Amino acid sequence: MANGIGPWENAPQLTMIAASQQGGSRGAQLWGLGIDYQITSIYQVTPGGSWSKWEGPDWAGPGGPALFVDLTAAQQNDGRVALWALDDRQQLWCIWQTSPGGNWSAWSGPNWNKATTLREICACQQGGSRGAQLWAIDQNDNLVTCYQVTPGGDWSGWAPWPATPANSTFTQLAAAQQNDGRVQLWAIDSYLQLWSTWQTSPGGDWTGWSGPNWDNAPKLFNVAASQQGGNRGAQLWAITEDYTLISDFQVTPGGGWSGWSKGSWAGAPGVIQIAAAQQNNGNVEFWAITNDGVLIGISQTSPGGDWSGWS
Repeated sequence: MANGIGPWENAPQLTMIAASQQGGSRGAQLWGLGIDYQITSIYQVTPGGSWSKWEGPDWAGPGGPALFVDLTAAQQNDGRVALWALDDRQQLWCIWQTSPGGNWSAWSGPNWNKATTLREICACQQGGSRGAQLWAIDQNDNLVTCYQVTPGGDWSGWAPWPATPANSTFTQLAAAQQNDGRVQLWAIDSYLQLWSTWQTSPGGDWTGWSGPNWDNAPKLFNVAASQQGGNRGAQLWAITEDYTLISDFQVTPGGGWSGWSKGSWAGAPGVIQIAAAQQNNGNVEFWAITNDGVLIGISQTSPGGDWSGWS
């Protein structure tokens, strides 16, 4: 955190978190689900600067469902953020900014974009001529996707995602740009093994799956990723079986990876939920919910550089 009160201070008790960079004059935005399954949110008033107060539990106003179970958010390549949420019936809803860093639309849903019943969602901005892309695990354990045909524009229909060589069943997803416009997707399977696939060009085709245990990953049960500024690419965080936080980063944009950190990354305590986003100044902000339900945060001191202490 550069200035002001961080979102981990005076935070409500949260069960999960999601984050996104946004355009306009603001920085990152963070959403959380409280113990009442309602959405609360906080945003950076200036890029890399101070934070607003927590808004909620009726953050998005009327028109949506009363209870939520999952969240994901991404920029749409025109600076505006979209937020997707699953309600307690596993129906998909969406809400989006009407201008970069500005106000929000009404909720669209249930079953946004003709979605079926879903149980896990993940979104990411991508480069090239398209906008955001959304992935989901459906009620039949299939990985499906849809994408924005143009930045901020219409969406494709849902389509199945190619299976791994092992026909894996996935439980957790994360995606991030690699600082060269290409997106990389990670997925944890039912055996806690990590798989990955990435675009061969910004907004273009994808490689086959790499895995299991991508980049020699140990068994994992949660994963989060973010693009970062500077001369590095994406950074990936994961939670191991014993609730240890570890990380792996791309040494160059779209290039090779550092390998997984040893021990607890940045001296983090045991954690159960994680999220990350750029702050509109190139620095990444990372959040985690600890084993005892406390929200903590840490931020880069320069784009692609070192990290502050935990707050």
